[in-house]
Amino acid sequence: ALEILKDYPESSDLIAIEKQMIESDDSQMALNLAIKLACSKAFVKQIKKPLRVSVTFAMYKENNRILSASEHPNGENFLMVKLHQLKWLFDDSQNIEWELLPVDDGCPEGSGRIAEEILLKNQVKENIEVLFLANAIEKKLPIANSLESTNDSQKGGSIAYGMWHAAQNPTDHDHIIVYTDADLSTHLGQTGLLLAPLLSDNKQVAIGSRRETNSVVIKKGVRNTRGKLFIYLWKRLLPELNYLVDTQCGFKAFKSETLIKIIDDLIESKFAIDIELLLKAELLEQNSIAKVGIAWIDSEAESTTTDIQPYLPMLKSISKMYRKYTGTHEEAESFSDFIDSLSNDQWDKLVENIPDDIANREPLEFSSFKGISVSDLENILS
Repeated sequence: ALEILKDYPESSDLIAIEKQMIESDDSQMALNLAIKLACSKAFVKQIKKPLRVSVTFAMYKENNRILSASEHPNGENFLMVKLHQLKWLFDDSQNIEWELLPVDDGCPEGSGRIAEEILLKNQVKENIEVLFLANAIEKKLPIANSLESTNDSQKGGSIAYGMWHAAQNPTDHDHIIVYTDADLSTHLGQTGLLLAPLLSDNKQVAIGSRRETNSVVIKKGVRNTRGKLFIYLWKRLLPELNYLVDTQCGFKAFKSETLIKIIDDLIESKFAIDIELLLKAELLEQNSIAKVGIAWIDSEAESTTTDIQPYLPMLKSISKMYRKYTGTHEEAESFSDFIDSLSNDQWDKLVENIPDDIANREPLEFSSFKGISVSDLENILS
């Protein structure tokens, strides 16, 4: 990325090269990622005003992935790698201060403790603080007042706590709060891509997306078709977010002043927290969310979402969001009732018999395509 920057220091040149590669269908992931990183670094170099960037992520059963590859076959050494990625991006910029906030989500394997041991071993004392959701619950912090124990959280409780904790440090200059996933699917050197629309285009939220024309994705597994059904259904409930598609990519940034207004009184502490935060931000200010195409490499070997298969619980939570935050309307009401009534067995049957009009379409189309009704879905189950 630095070599590319030497030859093409202007962001406009880098964007033109990236567009040319996409149009030529060049699939060299390493080069595409390098261009993304160069674009990110180029924007960060242009930032002249003081800025604080906080990055948080949840850890649950990350005891293998947090290790190095020599210590475990699925080891990614993600803690040290994330620190290195942020250091690479920001350390040349004296006006930018940054921090990494991993949050133990009640991990039974002690991911937080292991993280502290790794930091001690590597003598890392700056730019990072390991947090424990259990401590927030025990101290009865307001962000955790809906949780009786860490068992009530699956990612969402820890993400909310990490962001809330970052926002408790008031500053008189810009503060951007980012959350990501524990794995290395998204290189944090791309954080500058999220900063750009927040600092230059007056957006309040920026979300990394795997479904933009300039996104670069390497994906394994079978989550895609099931994910299409999920997207089709949530779009029937929340038309306010119709201009978004990839709500679940673990790479999002918020202006702290916006985050403070939406982080309280969340109803979701699990995997649907992304959509609740986006919905509350959109209701606060329309079209305030920027979609940013990123480079993303699937890291499924130790993925907890693969094991849990959370789509139905997420949809039920989104149904609650529809009822709490938006006005009722006929289409959403019927889909909400249908989703609320689904059992796990019925959901599995739907997944096994996804209508072709959903399976064969691109999720981008689901904002306008409404061809599958509740009656059609009920017929599958009958």
